[in-house]
Parts: sequence; structure tokens; C-alpha cells
Amino acid sequence: MRNIPMHFSGNHACILGASSGLGMAVAQLLSDAGFRLTLSACSHDGLERIASAFPEATVVELNLETVARSADTEQQSQLRNIDSPDYLVDCMQSDFEAFISGAEPARIAQYMETNISGRAICLRHLSRLMLAKRFGRCVFISSTAAALPNAGQGFYAAAKLAGEALYQNLGVELGGRGVTSCSFRIGYVESGRGATFLEKNPQAVQRSPAKRAMTPDEISHTVAFLLSDAAHMINGTTVTMDGGLTACK
Repeated sequence: MRNIPMHFSGNHACILGASSGLGMAVAQLLSDAGFRLTLSACSHDGLERIASAFPEATVVELNLETVARSADTEQQSQLRNIDSPDYLVDCMQSDFEAFISGAEPARIAQYMETNISGRAICLRHLSRLMLAKRFGRCVFISSTAAALPNAGQGFYAAAKLAGEALYQNLGVELGGRGVTSCSFRIGYVESGRGATFLEKNPQAVQRSPAKRAMTPDEISHTVAFLLSDAAHMINGTTVTMDGGLTACK
């Protein structure tokens, strides 16, 4: 079977949260295709992981919590180290699972500030770089938890929905000026938090008509398509890839 090539008008991709399993898979695919990469992580271990795997990439430490709380600090200068990307893949998300009625108020405020305000500040900065050259393509990695959360995922789901709203409005506001965006809702994945959850709850995939979790390779290739010129008009919307999970009662 003949491969159908994907075309890209740009060659510089920025992956936020690149040290995650999914972020690494996307980075590897784009690296193999010859893209110039800027990769971010928020921990020392994460930075070492991506620097070791991608020695030619620009590696940036980026902590959403610090970004959210600092209007003009070192974190802002680190954002400025991201040199005008053509593509943005946003895999960032911190962990917090708790029942709504039992969570600590301070922890709720911190989580929302980090994952909503911090993300909005990052997106503001990077979209302005794209706007200056009138070209950019952004993909936000969301989750089917936004539509179908498990108990204890209320805050995670709220943060993902807020992220989807930010990226939707970015596409609405800048689509006519060359910058488009979409959110990519994914279901159970054989990586990261998904793999940990499935180890404890192997029966969960039976809720999906596909009866299995997705691989990082399947997801990374779909992300590449969403970044490609062919998908540039998939704008201001959300694409779901979950094996049919959210189609079921």
C-alpha cells in the first residue's frame, strides 16, 4: 500500500510537557521527520529525559504554577527562550484527583491557577509569536475525562474543559490571520497516567467498543496529521480519538 505523504509549511515545533510518554512519542516522530524542536518540562528529571533523548532540541524549563503567579520573572524569560514556533503541541497537565466535597480549598485554587491561568499565559505568549508571522498551528492534548470523568476527576476534567475553551477561542480569534488550533481528546492510553490507571483497573477498556487502549504511536501519528497542512481547517473545535468510549452509555 502506498503511503500518503503529509505536508507541513513550517519546520519548528514546540512541545510543552514533552517529558510525558505521549510528549516523547510526538517529539520522536517529529524529530525523525526533520523538525526543529523546542521541548519543555517542569522537573529536573523531565529536563534530563528530553535532553538525553533529543540532544539537538532546545530544552526549556517551564513550570505552569510559577508562570501563573509571576507576571515578570525568570519563568517569563524562559518563555522568551522559545523562538517563534510554527507548531505548538500542549501536553502539560499536573496531577490532582480528589472528590469535589473533600478537596482542600487551597489545593483547588492552586490547581486551577496552575492549569488554567498558567496555560492561558503560555498560550498568549506563543500565539503572539505565531501572529507576528501570520502562521501557526496549535494542538491541545485533552482527555475524554472532559466529557466522561471518573469519580475524583472533577478538577482534572474542569481544567481540560477550560483548556479546550482557550484553544477554541484562539482559533476563532486568529483563524483569519493564519493561526489555527484544535483540541484533541484522547481516551485510555498505554502510557503515563493512563497506563497506571489501567494497571489498577484493567476492566476499564471493556467500556470501549474497541476493547483496548491506544498506543502512543497511534496518537502521535494523529497529532502529526492535526499539525499538517491538510488539517489546517480543523479549527476552533475538538477532535476525539477514544475507540468509541464516549459514544457509549
